[in-house]
Amino acid sequence: MMRMLKMELTVFGQYLRQLAFSILFMAVCFTVGVGSTSMLPGIIFMMGMFSLSNSASHYDEQNDWAAFRLTMPVSRRDVVLGRYLFVLAGTLIASLFVAVAACLLSWVGGASLLPEVVANVVRLDADMIQAGVFALAFCSAMGFVIASVSMPVFFKFGQTKATQWLPFIMMFLGVAPAMAGGFMGEEAIVRMQQALSFAETPEGLASFTVGALIFGAVCYAVSALVSLRVYKAREL
Repeated sequence: MMRMLKMELTVFGQYLRQLAFSILFMAVCFTVGVGSTSMLPGIIFMMGMFSLSNSASHYDEQNDWAAFRLTMPVSRRDVVLGRYLFVLAGTLIASLFVAVAACLLSWVGGASLLPEVVANVVRLDADMIQAGVFALAFCSAMGFVIASVSMPVFFKFGQTKATQWLPFIMMFLGVAPAMAGGFMGEEAIVRMQQALSFAETPEGLASFTVGALIFGAVCYAVSALVSLRVYKAREL
């Protein structure tokens, strides 16, 4: 698996530099538009899970790389688990880097080392930090779900065929909660509103954060098991 991870780092060398620039550009635009950096780590995590998993499948189809890779001393199990580890590790590093940068900017802004108009944007207070934690938990869960759904499809069909199915799958996942709420009636909607109100309290925020991360991690682990089965049966 570690050999596969090294392969991914080599193949993605140029792309990771492009992705870093894209993250920087998006972070600046998002901060200017929203007026805060508190939600950036969560947004970057969700974007990273989607971008890396999608791009990895794209590279697999270039010059028959997926087939040629199996002639090297790596098994299909190594390929799948190494891919999942690479996507998760790359996303975590990017999100952590953005979180550290946001904290440093907040400290610099609080120390009056920046122009007031900039300091007002980057400075974080308790409410912003709480909102950022909520956004990180929610976006992390969404990022895990997106990658958990798309990666088995990529391993099964490859990117060319997968792009024909994924839009419909993602659209269904997007409307499924609303459909479920409609079937369950007003009582379910009231309970969801109560749950959101509870999430605004410190105890609720902690519970929501832990629950969202556990849910995302479980989805990701199950997805890896599914990908192992479908990739072993796939003919390249």
